[in-house]
Amino acid sequence: GGALYANDPGHYKKELAAIAAQTPASVKAAATRWLTRPAYTLTVVDGERDKYEEAVVPPAVAVKPAAETPVKGTRAGGIPAVGTLTGLAFPAVERARLSNGIELIYARRDAVPITQAVLSFDAGYAADVADKLGTQQLTLSVMDEGTRTLDGIALAEARERLGASIGTGTSLDRTTLSMSVPSANLTPAVALFADIARNPAFADEEVGRVRNQQLAGIQQELTSPQGLGNRVIGKLINGDTPYGKAQGGGDPKAVAALTRADLVAFQQAWLRPDKAKIFVVSDRPLAEVRAVLDRGFGDWTAQGPAGVKSFPTTRTPLTPKIVLVDRPNSPQSLILAGQRTGLKGSDDMLVFNTANDALGGSFLSRINMDLREEKHWSYGAGGRFQTAAFDAPYGISAGVQADKTGPSITALQQDVTQFVTTKPMTQTEFGLAIDGGIRALPGSFETSVAVLGAMQQNDLLKRPDDYYATITRRYGALTLPQLNTAIAGVIDVKKFTWVVVGDAKTVKPQLDSLGLPVEVVSAASVAGLPVVPVTPLAAKAK
Repeated sequence: GGALYANDPGHYKKELAAIAAQTPASVKAAATRWLTRPAYTLTVVDGERDKYEEAVVPPAVAVKPAAETPVKGTRAGGIPAVGTLTGLAFPAVERARLSNGIELIYARRDAVPITQAVLSFDAGYAADVADKLGTQQLTLSVMDEGTRTLDGIALAEARERLGASIGTGTSLDRTTLSMSVPSANLTPAVALFADIARNPAFADEEVGRVRNQQLAGIQQELTSPQGLGNRVIGKLINGDTPYGKAQGGGDPKAVAALTRADLVAFQQAWLRPDKAKIFVVSDRPLAEVRAVLDRGFGDWTAQGPAGVKSFPTTRTPLTPKIVLVDRPNSPQSLILAGQRTGLKGSDDMLVFNTANDALGGSFLSRINMDLREEKHWSYGAGGRFQTAAFDAPYGISAGVQADKTGPSITALQQDVTQFVTTKPMTQTEFGLAIDGGIRALPGSFETSVAVLGAMQQNDLLKRPDDYYATITRRYGALTLPQLNTAIAGVIDVKKFTWVVVGDAKTVKPQLDSLGLPVEVVSAASVAGLPVVPVTPLAAKAK
């Protein structure tokens, strides 16, 4: 940033010096100068939005070109060549254990004196409370709002004093607390990190305040096409497994009734040492990092029974259909589709993901080039395998103009069908996928955060720690027939379940001609879980 904007790579030092020189008086003066100026105010009112009008292209006007001297470019040799590509340098991963058995997965990166750490619990959305969806999110949100000895303000001051960033996160399979801190402050930062993980206060006033924030977030989510669509497609595809609990911010009725006791119960059942692993990327050696972590977490013992996730051995078959979420006055429609594949994350997903590069996984994929570049019905469309520890369904997402919703589904059906039958991946597409995969690797792990994420993903999906050290060789061993055979064996458009979020009065007539049953639900009903059908439009017309 300094080199780009200030022509000085060391500009950050000047910025830090300027910040250090500030006084309460100088900060107050700046606030008085800027915060007393007139503000821009946007007011959002209830009611129907103004009628949406498609952009109109004005008629072409002939313009007589002005005489001009051709511009001479400065690149005498044309566009520079790509040059020699560097190989991937993924750090060696080491493993150790704390005194109480918590596993430590470590990699050393000494480019900057920063330690990145993630405390990962075997929980995730799959561990949320079935009849109180949203419990996990509220628990995590309140955990860093105070401990038994530090209230929220004192906790924020401690983080700022140490230069530490502490946050939370959730995936389908894992719940995480993360920390980033200058390594010089590692010891006190780990003590603070451990205090948050082990001794959250869950103060009633904080629970109430954060609960209201979560409820507001859910309401906002339910006005978003993506938020509505994800809830419905997730329930349809994964409703018979713990992954079906991934319903955004949760059930608003359940969240509104959550108490401190609910959060404590979730924390004790799931965010505990016997479900934990610690991932670290640091410039400090493993022995030092382990010793510091052992002081913070090594004497941590689990209390009470642990939570259990139960995945079914057989799945309830799906009946392909279209679920239309009525969102009146939507100028666009969001199309989502999903299909169970029988795969799970521990399978060799490199084969399937590389094959999908040509179908839906890149800008040049068949799906995007068709809907965006050729038909101009979408700003972007694609598909991917949604990899989790125990499942890997295939999903498609496309935002399209409302009057082309039905034709877009037909086009997607044709694109997918042709890819796995009459028009499989070509040699050119294969070359682009292999070259793109290999050449993207060196830039993918330039940061410690990226390395840390890869370490967690490898562990989750039961890959070897040297997975990325060997991935270039694995790319080179793939063949075009292998990829085509693999993806044709798991994708079948006849098994797709479709979800459309759009204006039913515009969209439903288009969907009725596609040969699939169409179920219409209201946007308001989506938060109820399960989705409740509304009266069909034809009945309303009568």
